[in-house]
Amino acid sequence: MANSEMQDMLICKPRFLEKGPDIQTKLQLSINYAEQDEQMERPVPSVYEKYAEMQEYFCPLDQLEGLLKTNFGIGLSSDEALKRQQSKSIDVSDWKMFIKELNLFAFDLIIATMISISLAIYGSQNNLEFSGEEIITSCLLLIVITITFAMGYQQRKKSQYAIEKDNEQTITVYRDGKMQHIQIQNLVSGDVCVIKDGLVIYCDMRVLESSDLQIQMNQDVTQAVKGSQIFCGSLIRNGFGKAVVIKTGSSTTIAQIQKRQGSKLLQKQLILFQQIMTLIALFVIALVIIWSGVMSDIDTSNVFAYGFRVVEQVIIAIVPVGLLVIVTISFQMAIRRLAKLRFLIKDAESIERLSEINCLCIGLNEVITSKNYSFNSFNDCKQLLYECNKQKSIHLYYCAILTCNHTNLDGTEKSIIDCFKEEDTEDLIKNTKYYVNGIQYHLPFNSSKKYSLSIVEQQGKYFVYIKGAPEVIWSYCNKTLFGKIDLQQTQQFNDQLVHQCSKGLRSIGFAYLQIENEEDLRINENDYEFNKQNFVYLGTLYLNNSLNEQTIPILEKLQKQNIKLVIITGEHSETARVICKNTGYYSNPTIIEGHQLYLHVDDQQEVTRLSSVENKLGNWCSQQEIIFARTSPEQKLSIVKALQQLNYKVAITGEGLTDLGAFRQADISISKKHGSQQMIINSSDLILTSSKQTFLDSYQAILEAKRAVNNVTKSIMLCLSSNTAMILALFVYCFLGTPLPFSQNLMLLTSISVDLILGISLAREELEYRIPNRTNLFLFAILIIGCIEAGGGLMASFSAYRYFGFNLQNLYFTRFARVYPVGDQDIYNPSSNTLGNSNLIDNCQYIGQMQNYQWSSPNNTIDQRLIFVQCGTCSELQIQNGFLTQCWNTKYEYPDCESNINDIQFCYTAKASDFASTSFYIVLVLSQCINYFALRTLIKSYNSTRINTLAIYGLTISLILLPIIVYVPGIQRVFQTINMPWELLGSAGLPFCLLLLATVEIVKWLLRTYVGFQIL
Repeated sequence: MANSEMQDMLICKPRFLEKGPDIQTKLQLSINYAEQDEQMERPVPSVYEKYAEMQEYFCPLDQLEGLLKTNFGIGLSSDEALKRQQSKSIDVSDWKMFIKELNLFAFDLIIATMISISLAIYGSQNNLEFSGEEIITSCLLLIVITITFAMGYQQRKKSQYAIEKDNEQTITVYRDGKMQHIQIQNLVSGDVCVIKDGLVIYCDMRVLESSDLQIQMNQDVTQAVKGSQIFCGSLIRNGFGKAVVIKTGSSTTIAQIQKRQGSKLLQKQLILFQQIMTLIALFVIALVIIWSGVMSDIDTSNVFAYGFRVVEQVIIAIVPVGLLVIVTISFQMAIRRLAKLRFLIKDAESIERLSEINCLCIGLNEVITSKNYSFNSFNDCKQLLYECNKQKSIHLYYCAILTCNHTNLDGTEKSIIDCFKEEDTEDLIKNTKYYVNGIQYHLPFNSSKKYSLSIVEQQGKYFVYIKGAPEVIWSYCNKTLFGKIDLQQTQQFNDQLVHQCSKGLRSIGFAYLQIENEEDLRINENDYEFNKQNFVYLGTLYLNNSLNEQTIPILEKLQKQNIKLVIITGEHSETARVICKNTGYYSNPTIIEGHQLYLHVDDQQEVTRLSSVENKLGNWCSQQEIIFARTSPEQKLSIVKALQQLNYKVAITGEGLTDLGAFRQADISISKKHGSQQMIINSSDLILTSSKQTFLDSYQAILEAKRAVNNVTKSIMLCLSSNTAMILALFVYCFLGTPLPFSQNLMLLTSISVDLILGISLAREELEYRIPNRTNLFLFAILIIGCIEAGGGLMASFSAYRYFGFNLQNLYFTRFARVYPVGDQDIYNPSSNTLGNSNLIDNCQYIGQMQNYQWSSPNNTIDQRLIFVQCGTCSELQIQNGFLTQCWNTKYEYPDCESNINDIQFCYTAKASDFASTSFYIVLVLSQCINYFALRTLIKSYNSTRINTLAIYGLTISLILLPIIVYVPGIQRVFQTINMPWELLGSAGLPFCLLLLATVEIVKWLLRTYVGFQIL
């Protein structure tokens, strides 16, 4: 069954008509349309028919007992309950939560880890030189993966716990035929439990026994009988009974409705880049393996071992290993900052979606206006009471007091009680009997129906008191305390209402209905509007609305961030217009009333459905200043859909279960810890945890999320630039056949040390309100910054080779090159016809077999001039020594070695690759430190903001690690570094570091200065 269909079943969507002068015409049209709707053919099975497939909800109770494998008389056994609890604790949702941490980055890392472990085992069994390095690589990769997954999973569980810890209700269950008290979240399917008034249900149940059992869900109250369903999120309003649990946790119907796939633009962009880079890597890997197999004469298994090692190196170079931890920690830091601001956000994905919000839908009451209300001095409650008392009516007093929800008073009702309060008020509240059909009854304010209602029994008579929107209350009345209502009085009432509301006053209407006989109390389960419109209108109160002190500054910040504010309120349209204009944020707002979202009457007086006004709704939502007045929670869903069709990322606020549809549809849902229903809190992405906060304060969370994502973007750029440098170094290695300019453990070390530390430091940078397109930023990091860093690293690497006697042409295609054997004690002698190689003999002959040369061998200190040789004409020096015919000569020209006396033994040897790799590492670390300064801001100059404390620590640690990695002996062996002479400490690459900073600053200056660049 589709989620939307289930939602339609559980969330009531009445065709609400706003009563007014033309109400009779509209009502008749609505009735006609309903009759036509019932006659329409419905070939598609209804939601109820589809839902009936779920047997536990609709089958007879005797079959249900067998399905649930329980006993309705004695309940589950303790052993069976424990078994079901254990299977529940290992819920599929937990595994889904863990799997959510998987992405292409993590998948690539897992592959690299598996390859590394396999190579370490294979290398140790076959005495290959890289086995020790692979053991270290696999350990480092396992540590990174474990930390990343653990941190992400921990945050999800922590957020779940923070929401659930406040729900510590206990419930009575039958276990082994005995009654036990357990926490409600520990219920399992098949538990038989006792339910009573005041209990909030967090699972789906079927009623077994009931005594005056009354269930409230979505502000509708129904009487539960044997066999009835009780859905998760319901409140037991009255009575008691027994019920059996049929679904818990993520299997409940509400949990299915709540499921939403939010947008994750940042992750999608990263995956797109990763997919492109992975395809390139696969192409390179295929070429390397083929080339290795064709060009090498070594054992085929060893060829593939070296080929898979290249696969591993490519993956490490392509995947920003440290980025997984950086993003996790950065978002964790953002979550902690939000917690200090009294916001609870569930996971990192919600932060990303929150950062994309450009439309905030909020209500008017207690958001823009303050929570304290006072009555207008002209039409205040005392004046109204005086008028009623002259007519010998006490019903206004009763209506004002008895229609309030005394268990959860809002600001309006508190003000009403304070003004109407008399000496006997407490006794009245305590002793009044709310009555309907033998059941105590009181309906709190219903946002859909726009009123609250109480039915009271007094001296054998029944009085229905209603309080709410004046125009709605007036439509139910046929007289006032002064006489019958006619069209002239209705017009005067409407004019007075508009006049008072145009002053920015809130309005509340009161009315009552006296019913002589109990049988006249015929109220349908979902209809409390009474067919006979013979209420007596008691009067209207007008309340002053003062602006919240923080409203105007917050609206200015929203405007600065280009966040569209949509007001969705139940207030009168004129009240909403005046209040919003007083904020200064609105100049001439468009006001749309709730009934326009459901019914539209055209010139032919024909009623069309919501689909006919979708275009109009879209046009309304496209306006910058838009207010929806006299709306219900159900109508939020249509508004959210319309805004999303206009490419807005919508955040919606709500407190009741009727908001669940809009919550599911919106990109971000926001609720309050204090005042919202628990199921709404559980389904929210962002929760306001302070009772002093209003929904308008959620702008702080939006700005903090934007700050977090912007800083993560900078961290991604930092990682992508270093990874690009590594990838380009690998391309040189793969396509030119040179020694690897950068060892794989140094690649990994750079990602999990320098990139990690500096990337986390960027998480503390300040918010920039306008930044370039994120895709363009990533391309800039790859194509510009990465290439500059690669140029600096390669220049330093080749300078190190030159220092030890190698030209570039001495390096091309030397990997896996076939070389002649050499003796252990052989020393290069240019005057000898064999150059000092004891395995070379006259007439171009040699002893032994040619071998494949390996630059990566850690003990390879052979002078390459002895093995990279060819037979040909003798040199002048050889001729001077009497060799006139064919002689052995070096294949390449080798320049003079510039090494000092201490490093002279490394000249012309593969040991030079360690110096080259270390030089590349030094330049890359220095480049990343310079890159940090360049990326601190994306528009402003790097020196325009203060350095955060975390950055100072990060830079210090990165620079301290550099000499440790280079000069500490034990660490040298792990990462294949070596003691560097001072003249090789990155000097050749330093100009590239300065070029990097200059390039980024010039681009930022262009973005600030020229409009043409600002479109980026």
